[in-house]
Amino acid sequence: MGERQGAVFLDRDGTIIEEVNYLKDPADIQLLPGAVEALRLLQERYPLVIITNQAGIARGYFDEQQLREIHRHLEQLLADMEILLAGIYYCPHHPEAGSFRYRQNCHCRKPKPGMLKAAARDLALDLAKSYTIGDKLSDIGAGKNAGTKTILVRTGYGRQHEAEIARSQLAPDYAADDLPAAAAWILEHKH
Repeated sequence: MGERQGAVFLDRDGTIIEEVNYLKDPADIQLLPGAVEALRLLQERYPLVIITNQAGIARGYFDEQQLREIHRHLEQLLADMEILLAGIYYCPHHPEAGSFRYRQNCHCRKPKPGMLKAAARDLALDLAKSYTIGDKLSDIGAGKNAGTKTILVRTGYGRQHEAEIARSQLAPDYAADDLPAAAAWILEHKH
């Protein structure tokens, strides 16, 4: 067994792509400025894994098949720019909303660390050497709960939530204006 490597876990909406409330059409995917360059730099050192809460499924706004089409489109967009994701993990659940199958207090909905732990198992990753990047308290929480370093980006909801996050128990290890700034911090500070 070789030594396990760390990964970079990335929230999807507001971190890599423009925040669209309950994105359900692949045509609405817009990569954030600088995201491609940042992901290219990061993938030279780390596997890239998207972790995303998708309660729109529980709420009935779209189904898992539609979500898979969105993710296929996103993967293709990134692949066209020579970025290969190691995985995309999503949580379709919501604790209060939706049909019985999806209405559950699961282990995968951020800020719980289930998606990161599943990726670590599937991809043989070392969470202690990993980073989690996102624009919400739940992203920082999931990263902390999984034992990764955490970075809040000020894109998406990040700027609105920054003060609240700083006051919480879940202050990130770093706050960055955007994904390129987060990538630069990781590459400077890698253990």
